[in-house]
Amino acid sequence: MNKNQTQPKSDKAQERLLIVVKIAHRLFASRGYEDVGIREIAKEAGISPIQVYRLGVDKHDLLAEVILLVNQKMIEGIQPFTGSSQISALNFIEGYLLDLYKQDIEIKSIRQEGAAFGWKWSEKYEALIIDQLMQILKPIADALAHDKYDEIDARCYAIWSLYYAGYRNAVMNNADAQVCLDAIQPSLAICLKR
Repeated sequence: MNKNQTQPKSDKAQERLLIVVKIAHRLFASRGYEDVGIREIAKEAGISPIQVYRLGVDKHDLLAEVILLVNQKMIEGIQPFTGSSQISALNFIEGYLLDLYKQDIEIKSIRQEGAAFGWKWSEKYEALIIDQLMQILKPIADALAHDKYDEIDARCYAIWSLYYAGYRNAVMNNADAQVCLDAIQPSLAICLKR
C-alpha cells in the first residue's frame, strides 16, 4: 500500500478523537453532562466504549476537550487590539466583552456544563484551558498596556471575574449580551480607574 494512502495511527486516532469530541459536544449541549454516558457517545461514533478510552479520554476529559474546542473557535475569531485605535481601553474592553458575551450565549448550554463539572478536569486540561484564557485576555491586556495602565495582569483577572458575573445574567435570567455587559459596567469602570 502506498504511504500516501494511509495515515499514521496517531493521525487516525486524532481524527477519531475529534469525531468523539464533536459527538460529546452535541450530546452534552442538548441533554447535559450527567445524562450522557461514554457508551452512548461511543455508539454514536460507531466504536466501542473501550475504543473511546484507548483514545486517552474519559467522560471528564471529553467535557474538557469540548471546552477546548469551543474556546479555540472563539480564539480564532479574536480581533486583536491595534495600538493605532482611537478608542479608549474602557470602550475597547466593553466592545470586546460584548462580543464575547454574544458568542458565549450562543453556546450557553455547553458553558453551563463546563462551569458545573470543570472541577473534575485533570491538571493537564486545566493548564490547557488556562492557556486559552490567556489568549482570550490578550487583547484586553494589550489595550491596557497601550493606555499605560499599571497592574495589567491583576486588572485582566478582575475583568474576567466581572465577565463571568455578568454572564450569570444569561444563564440565570436568559439575558442578552447587552444586559450582561450593562450589569458589570459600573464595576468595570471602577476596575479601570487609575
